[in-house]
Amino acid sequence: MLTRRNLFKLGAVSGVTLLAIETFHASLEIPPALDGLGHSFEFLTPVDRGILSKFTPVILAEALPESNEERVLAIKEVIVGWDIAVSGLPPLTQQEIRKLFLVMDSNFIFSLTPRLLTGVTGAWDDPREIDDFLNNWRLSDPESLITGNELRVGYMGMVELTMASWYANPRSWDFCSYAGPPVLF
Repeated sequence: MLTRRNLFKLGAVSGVTLLAIETFHASLEIPPALDGLGHSFEFLTPVDRGILSKFTPVILAEALPESNEERVLAIKEVIVGWDIAVSGLPPLTQQEIRKLFLVMDSNFIFSLTPRLLTGVTGAWDDPREIDDFLNNWRLSDPESLITGNELRVGYMGMVELTMASWYANPRSWDFCSYAGPPVLF
C-alpha cells in the first residue's frame, strides 16, 4: 500500500542511489582529453577539455591548420586559451560557464532535465550533431520553454571564447594575413 511514509522512504532511497551512481561515475577514469601543453588548468576540468576538444574543430572549421599534427596542437592551444580567459573572468560569469559545461556533459546524471530542455543528446562524437546543436542554440526561439535568449547567450559564449582563444594565438595569424601587433618603442 502506498502511504506517505513509504513515499518518503522511496524518495530517500532513490536520492541516495542516484547520488551513489553519480559519485561512482565521477570517480571513473575520464578518457584522456587533450593535454594543456604544460599549462596548469585553473578552471577547465578534464571533462570540459574533452568537450572543447570536440567543439573547437566544428566552430573553427577551416580556420584550423590542415596538417593533423598542427591541427591537434592548435586545438590544445585553444583549450589553454579558454582556461586563461575564463580564469580571468568575474566569479559570477565563471559560474554561468560552469553551468554551461554541466549541461553539455552528456554523462552527468543530474543534468538530465536541462539536457532534454536544451537539446543536448549525446557524447559529442559526431561533428554534424555538434554543428546542429550549435545552430539550434543560435537560432532558438525567444519564446521557448527555456528562453531562447539564454540558449543564444550560451551559443555566443561558446563560439566567442573559442574564436578569441584561436585568433589571440600567433599560430592563427598567417591564416588571416595578420602580421601581428605593432612593435612599440
